[in-house]
Amino acid sequence: MRMTRRKFITAAGGAGVAATTGLLRLPGAATAAPATIRLLSHSSYNENSDKAVAKIGEAFAAQHNAAFAGEFIDQPEVAAKLTAEEQAQAGHDIVDLQDNLPTIHKNFLVPLDDVVAEIEKEFGAFYPVAKDSGYVDGHWLSLPWLGNAELAVYRSDYFAQAGEPIPSTWNDVLRAAPKLKKIGHPVGFAISQTEDSNAALYPLLWAFGAGVTDTTGRLAIDSPATNAALDFVRALAAQMDPAVYSWDDGGNNKDILSGHGSYTINAPSIYLRARREKMAFAAAIRQAQPPAGPRGRFFYVDIHGWGIMKFGSNIGLAKQLLRSMYSAESQKLFLTLGQGYDMPVLPRFDANPPYAADPQLRPELNYMPSAHLAAYPAGPDARAEKAYQTFIIPNMFARAAQGASNKDAIAFAVKALTDLGYSAK
Repeated sequence: MRMTRRKFITAAGGAGVAATTGLLRLPGAATAAPATIRLLSHSSYNENSDKAVAKIGEAFAAQHNAAFAGEFIDQPEVAAKLTAEEQAQAGHDIVDLQDNLPTIHKNFLVPLDDVVAEIEKEFGAFYPVAKDSGYVDGHWLSLPWLGNAELAVYRSDYFAQAGEPIPSTWNDVLRAAPKLKKIGHPVGFAISQTEDSNAALYPLLWAFGAGVTDTTGRLAIDSPATNAALDFVRALAAQMDPAVYSWDDGGNNKDILSGHGSYTINAPSIYLRARREKMAFAAAIRQAQPPAGPRGRFFYVDIHGWGIMKFGSNIGLAKQLLRSMYSAESQKLFLTLGQGYDMPVLPRFDANPPYAADPQLRPELNYMPSAHLAAYPAGPDARAEKAYQTFIIPNMFARAAQGASNKDAIAFAVKALTDLGYSAK
């Protein structure tokens, strides 16, 4: 889903920046001494998303006698960098916090209740899944910013060649998989230590009625439903390219865009790149809601929000910048440049987003109200974030798909989750 790259965007307040970002008019220019607001973010697979954040930051700096410095790095590097900065008590003012990272870094984060209250007073409440990410122990510790959907992405021409309808359920995918493999275009999603694997396998687990925990947070992975999910993935993986066991977050993108793969679970980056680069087969790349299982269709989302570090030297200015991100103009800019790779986390801006006219992006409409984080069906939890970061669920599925018994695969997951503090009691 994401590429490994590092970008630095630095701009000082002044006429040049104001000219390039003139569409954003933010009130109340500050008269404080010049300061540099430093922002750390994951580097989006859609580079225009990073550019939108930079434009908003630069426009704010231009009107507040300040400078903006944005650092955009690969997502797996963000958590490690946060820990290093916390130990040094120095670093960025504003940081990108994905999913339940606020639960891990809560002791270092400035409460943002005042910022969120102003935004919700003007635009209404955030989606519940966004609150699950940003609201910890009675306080908003991150300001929700965007959601990334995980959709079914497929080649319609390959399914037609195989004589199969577009799948609506996981059983449809399994039925079509041998035929697609036979014509040289197998289905595939990562069953490896990568975020894309989490994004595919958590909702599959839920679709079979299983979960890491019950609604109270008690360990529940050892269940008949988990056994059924393992049996299913073992059968489906037998029809995939064995490379799926070593894919990184770019694996499914490369598989589809090379013309090899026929079906995967991913954010809209595959479709957007094919469309942007006018690839010959772009019209055949389609998107749909994720497949349903025996217990229904489940939606997984990655939520990214902005936190402010207590050790930052520009806390007040950083809060003002975050508030400026929620104006009608800022949201229009961000969602337009986001092209549907990024979804809004406020219903007000989700009613008719700029990408709604594209039929291949319509599966994102009404996605957020039903979407969940990895902690589902329990509430926000640092243990869930650690399980996500250490790929316990993908490793459980990989073991079963590569020869381990269900009993052994589940025993691995139970031990790993127990080591993180989960308990069945």
